[in-house]
Amino acid sequence: MGGLDVVQGQIERARAHARNHRHFGRALRTYRAALRSLDALASSSNLDGIGMARARVLVGIATCEYERGTDRGSVLRTLDEAEVETSTGDDAIVALVRSHRGLLLMRMGDLVGARAELDAALGRIEDEDDLVPALLNRGWLALESGDVDAAVRDLSRCRELAAGERGDIAMRLMAEHNLGYARFLGGDLPAALRSMDAAAEDSPPEHAGIGLMDKAAVLYEAGLVSEAADALGRAATVLGETRAWRDLIDAQVGQARCLVGLGRHAEAIALARRVQVRARRAGHELLQLRAGLIIIDARHGLLVDGGGTPRSFLRLAHDAATLAERARSMPGADRMAVDLELVAAEGAARGGDRGGALEIVDRLPPASGLSLGTQVRTQVVRALAAYAADDRRTGLAAVRKGHRLLAQQRQRLGAVEAVTAASAHGIRLQAADLDAALRSGRPEAVFDAVERGRATFAGSGRVRPPEDPELAALVGGARRLAERARQLEGDPASAVEQARLRRDARRLQSQARERSWHDGGHAGVPRPTSARALRAVLRAEGADRTVLDLMMIKGRVCAVRVDGRGTRLLDLAPLEPTLEQVRRVRADLQALSNPLLPQPLRATASLSLARSLAWLDDTLVRGAGVEGPAYFAARDRLVSVPWSSLPSRRGVSTVVNSWVTSGDADWEAGAALAVAGPGLRHADAEATEVARVWGSAARALVDSDATCEAVSVAVEQASVVHLAAHGTHEPDNPVFSSVLLADGPLFAHELDGRDLSRSVVVLSACDVGSASIRYGGEPLGLTSVLLRMGARAVIAAVAPLRDDVAVRVMPALHEGLRGGLRPGAALARAVADEPEPVPLVCFGPLVL
Repeated sequence: MGGLDVVQGQIERARAHARNHRHFGRALRTYRAALRSLDALASSSNLDGIGMARARVLVGIATCEYERGTDRGSVLRTLDEAEVETSTGDDAIVALVRSHRGLLLMRMGDLVGARAELDAALGRIEDEDDLVPALLNRGWLALESGDVDAAVRDLSRCRELAAGERGDIAMRLMAEHNLGYARFLGGDLPAALRSMDAAAEDSPPEHAGIGLMDKAAVLYEAGLVSEAADALGRAATVLGETRAWRDLIDAQVGQARCLVGLGRHAEAIALARRVQVRARRAGHELLQLRAGLIIIDARHGLLVDGGGTPRSFLRLAHDAATLAERARSMPGADRMAVDLELVAAEGAARGGDRGGALEIVDRLPPASGLSLGTQVRTQVVRALAAYAADDRRTGLAAVRKGHRLLAQQRQRLGAVEAVTAASAHGIRLQAADLDAALRSGRPEAVFDAVERGRATFAGSGRVRPPEDPELAALVGGARRLAERARQLEGDPASAVEQARLRRDARRLQSQARERSWHDGGHAGVPRPTSARALRAVLRAEGADRTVLDLMMIKGRVCAVRVDGRGTRLLDLAPLEPTLEQVRRVRADLQALSNPLLPQPLRATASLSLARSLAWLDDTLVRGAGVEGPAYFAARDRLVSVPWSSLPSRRGVSTVVNSWVTSGDADWEAGAALAVAGPGLRHADAEATEVARVWGSAARALVDSDATCEAVSVAVEQASVVHLAAHGTHEPDNPVFSSVLLADGPLFAHELDGRDLSRSVVVLSACDVGSASIRYGGEPLGLTSVLLRMGARAVIAAVAPLRDDVAVRVMPALHEGLRGGLRPGAALARAVADEPEPVPLVCFGPLVL
């Protein structure tokens, strides 16, 4: 048996190269050396076991050939050669060959053939070492086929066997990961991420690429498209290093899909075409088809963005239908065929072929087997077809069904960031709704369309997140590192150490952020406000309040103006000049916040600021006929305009929000909390003065008492919260925007799930009224998190706020609040006499 022992050693070395390091070229050379050794043994002896060893070697060669991109025919011929060894009837040999043939057929896209091979293999396998991978592969096949129940059965059994005495840790982790994918297909995205992240913690680096690709699919479905693209980028790096070329192409296809999801259509087409060439050279027909689907979908996006003609949409619909027909003839391409048919249907609807569009969607498979994005897009097509025929009732029914689907998904998500991200799936639906409303010319219809889309993703995802010690440890660690880095500021000798500390803090923040996605949602979805109901309330209350619902549409700033007398649709200004004025305002406020700015430069910045504020005022406020108390609903960069600083708003109540929602008018000021953070010259004096205004109803936390834990608990117990502290908005990671307290930064992330429904929050800190805008238009930052937690109002700065201004304005603000003024009116009175514009804004619901 010495000769066979040598061969077995070669086989184990080859398997190690392929499994542990994915060095498929080295593995292939070792397998071929083993095959030569077996041929030499067979010619000189008649040893038992040569057939089994030869089958194992040929299976290994076929697998390595596939991974290196060898054409399908050559790979299958190698497996046919291995099958010759099964003529002995040895169940182990038969099971080995058929199991691997099933795996490779599955990866080639032949799901029917793969299922037949795996079923046959599992019927013969007795050895657990062979049973575990076969169960894993059949479980994955069931996932690819959409049979979640069958997948869970096989994967659960695989995990159980792999965890036994003869267990295989790698197989157990892969089974756990794939069970996460099963939960994803079942719609439980937080549970899917929990399983995948748990498996990834203990998985070897060489398995990271595949894990990241599957996680990206879950993140994409949750609307976290940028995060999915990032995961695929990391996967591509790992797969390139391990030379897993087929999987690398798959990851790049996923990256192109994310570019489509982010509206970067030209980039998506360029990447998908490069991938298509690579897939063609490697003989991967399914990947070629996936790349083709992405190109078609991105072309459609370019036409929508650029106002394509009906003829161009019909031409694209024809191309999509042709590719869909090809997909229907390919094993394993059923889902791609559906997606291509939907592109064809949407192109037909936009091109005027209403009947053709409806014919396509009517023959699609049941919705239960389709992804959320596919289900919502089906309703988009139905809405477009109905609106094209002036059937507004049917179109609205499709839109409302689409929003119900999105609301169901949103209710599964707990973290505030995940709730905002889910809006990415609603972009096309809201666009179809809004376009139809604009064509109707009815201001009420436009207002209702805008608010339908905004309300679906407003509010909180949960009442209270569960206790998670590991998450708390990550956040605490990030805080300590950030605080140590801050304490080293100003010391040039410690620059390298500061950079390391900040890098490590960001790493922990990212881990905490991802872990927060593991918790499901527990809160309901807000109901949208209608123009009719809003006007009726304004009229009945006799309110002199004007509501201006602003939107950016096709390069224009438009608005619906609602008051007790009626509703008007207004075209206010071109978008780009408006955004340029917003940028100038921010730059000038930044300059003026510096008390050391030389007087000539201060005069220049003041003049520039006055001009830009006047332009915005004349264009967006006076141009809309807004006088007296006003409520502005705005998205994207318009939400960060310092509305209270516009000339006509001086001394007049102004409240801003990202959507139109009403608040309870019965609020009464009760206990007050005043907090002073470190590093501000006037913070202690400011907090003390605020506490003095509120008298015995106030509690002050200053110096070492103002810790993150103490403040995060106390905010739920106060009806007025005042934070005098340094603030930081993190554009790239907005849920880790923060205010600086005694023991480090208090992150927005830590307040997610706090009950602030009784609180007015005043943030006397720089820039924490700023927000990052997610794809889909949802703002995210410290202020928006507080509002989603139910805060009655948040008064915050949208640009740096000088300490000397804060110490003058804040006591006056609280005098007004204690005297019974509502937050918007109290802020307007407090800043009315300031010589320079104050970038404080009152954010909150509409209270009449």
